[in-house]
Amino acid sequence: RQFSVQLSEDEIMSLDEGGGQQHETFERLADLVQKQTQEETDEDVVVPAGADLAKRTEELLGHPALLNGHFLSPSELRWMHSTLVSVGNRATRQAVAAAVERGMKRGLHRTNNNSNSEEDEAGGGGGGGRMMHPEQVRHLLLYVQFFAAARQEEDNEGGGKGDECDDEKKGRVEFDEDGSLVSQLCETILGLPWEGHRVFLTWATSIYTSELYAEMLVRPLLSRLDRGLETKVNSDGVQHINRSRRAVPLIVAVLRWLYAASSRAGDIVPPETFYSDSVSHIPPEALFDDLYAMKKAEHSGASFYLSANPFLFSPGTKRELLKMESHVTMMRVAAQDGGISIDQQTGQISVDLFWKLEIERDDMLNQTLDVIRSTDAKELRKKLVVAFKGEEGVDAGGVTKEFFQLISEEMFDITNGMWTDRFGENLTWFNSDCSWDSDSFELTGVLVGLALYNSVLLDVHFPPAVYRKLLGLPLGMEDMVDEELKSGLQSLLDYEGDDVEWVFCLTFEVTWMDMGKEQTVELKPGGSDIPVTSDNREEYVLLYVKWLLVDSIQPQWDAFEKGVMRVMADSSLNMFRPEELQLLVVGTPELDFAALEANAAYEGGFDKDSNVVKNFWRFIQNADREDQINFLRFATGSSMAPIGGLGELGFKIQRAGPDSPQLPTSHTCFNTLLMPDYGDDYEKLKKQLGRAIIECEGFGLQ
Repeated sequence: RQFSVQLSEDEIMSLDEGGGQQHETFERLADLVQKQTQEETDEDVVVPAGADLAKRTEELLGHPALLNGHFLSPSELRWMHSTLVSVGNRATRQAVAAAVERGMKRGLHRTNNNSNSEEDEAGGGGGGGRMMHPEQVRHLLLYVQFFAAARQEEDNEGGGKGDECDDEKKGRVEFDEDGSLVSQLCETILGLPWEGHRVFLTWATSIYTSELYAEMLVRPLLSRLDRGLETKVNSDGVQHINRSRRAVPLIVAVLRWLYAASSRAGDIVPPETFYSDSVSHIPPEALFDDLYAMKKAEHSGASFYLSANPFLFSPGTKRELLKMESHVTMMRVAAQDGGISIDQQTGQISVDLFWKLEIERDDMLNQTLDVIRSTDAKELRKKLVVAFKGEEGVDAGGVTKEFFQLISEEMFDITNGMWTDRFGENLTWFNSDCSWDSDSFELTGVLVGLALYNSVLLDVHFPPAVYRKLLGLPLGMEDMVDEELKSGLQSLLDYEGDDVEWVFCLTFEVTWMDMGKEQTVELKPGGSDIPVTSDNREEYVLLYVKWLLVDSIQPQWDAFEKGVMRVMADSSLNMFRPEELQLLVVGTPELDFAALEANAAYEGGFDKDSNVVKNFWRFIQNADREDQINFLRFATGSSMAPIGGLGELGFKIQRAGPDSPQLPTSHTCFNTLLMPDYGDDYEKLKKQLGRAIIECEGFGLQ
């Protein structure tokens, strides 16, 4: 209604009333179907009212003008849809589903072929050459809702969920089994002219609330995508690919439209609404093959690749893909460097994938930077193995995790002059006045790249702007690192008076203090003599944001980014959204220990009902935040949760012999806590575990 839908208010009221009348008609029929169904005991008989309901449904969907006229409000169609998929017995629902399928096919036929019909001339939903008016395309959005029907039916009755194809159709209503209908709808949508495309997305983003956008547009298409990607196994172990697989590229293309429209409108629905469960369950090897084929193809647009649509992938799926990509790169580098050898006598293949970093714990940062400085980029792309001199730890991942946790504290320490805290104590930002040490910024970038490459979390507090810059995305005022300045600039933009120049007293220059000395830079030539007015304030804000986030730190950023890309060049970081990349670098600060407990495993004689295990979880639940973080660092080598939360950690508690005065220990490489069986003595467990997580540092032989 806000986007020039080309309807008068009287017409809108008339259509709303028509929707109400249609609602009442279907409601009466649905009640009658339910009554007749109670009287009819045979599940395979379509009751008379059900046949009438199916006929009316087919007629309604077969005429786009009629559908548009009765359902201006998507919420009314939602009610109708929920009624149709649940009314009566299975035979009645099957009759209605078949009617929906026939009606939509007729409607799409009219849309695509009857461009010169009277219906089209009346602006009521014909199609043809230039589908560019709201009433010519709106019914396409309404059609989308009906593709949730089959999946909802399966969820209600439990049909189609088993592994055996022989029982696939039992108890389930069939709808568009071969995917031809959803293909036809998606082809029609994708074939809209530019004007029709704009109108289609305008309707979607203006008429549909966040709830309706997800329920009536995104989820129905995701359900059909799930169907198309299904692979079932029958009793003989034979795999069967779903017949609607050919519709998958078209469905994904329409979902991509909806995702882009939602993003441009400020996320009508959260991005995670588009995550596909079926994509997440595809074996990582198969997804990597798809990714590799896409990157290898000269013209990726000529073929369909799931990996070209990362908005469908959960952060966990993307993380696994990136890990696999890194591992393949490690193997390739090892092969190029002669790291793969074959024993001529035994035929055994040995692979040396590792780049070993051996340093002293007391001089960790300086020695690490010295080693990186003299190391070739190709060597950095081997698997990192860390050894602390004088310690016997064997690094299966735990030493590396501790290394990055410890070096983060030194690397991003404000006292080294590379970073500034003028935008907040808990925010790490580049010191624009540190122009003498580009080498250290590059080496720091290498360490960040190494952490990403080796799937290890860092303890760093970069703002979202850093992750947007790494992904090459544009920056705006919402990315400002100075909240006070951001608020001031917003006040400048929102000011409604015409005396901006006299109220704000600003010119096109920036002033700040550096070591007690005032520094000034002009935002444009002659900026110190150009006042900020009502007419040029937007330009001032744009230039200020650009200066703060880009120009003022350009040398430092260029060196840092160069370092990251020494390790991560040619990687698939562009799969990630900025928020997801942040999770990949630092994990999530939300520590859900209930999820950790729910997914914990027990070994060596312990189980969830062991007294010492119950006491352990009691200790964790009663511990303060600092002790919980210290425990995580002690048991896993990291103080943060990975993507997906603590439930994804794979945490284990292993019995380390009978009751004894020994402290608990850990295998951080495997996220395993080893604990003597202290029995039901809670105070002893509290004392011993408390000492262990505070006092223990370093690695013995593991």
